[in-house]
Amino acid sequence: MRQHMLNGWLVVALVALVFLLGITAYAEVKKDLPRTACLHGNAGAKVLAAACETCNPGPCDSIARKA
Repeated sequence: MRQHMLNGWLVVALVALVFLLGITAYAEVKKDLPRTACLHGNAGAKVLAAACETCNPGPCDSIARKA
C-alpha cells in the first residue's frame, strides 16, 4: 500500500514538472514571437524595419539572433 502511494506522488510530481516546463516554454516563445516575425520579413535586406510595429526601427543586422 505504501509503495502504491509513493508511486502516485511520483506521477503527480512528474506531471507537475512537465506542466511547468510547458508553461515556461510557451511564455518564452510568446515573448520572442514578435521579434522573430519582424526578422523573418527582412531576412536578407539591410533596411529599416519601419513597417513592423512590434520592433524598434533599426538595421536588421543590429538585432542579435538567439541560438
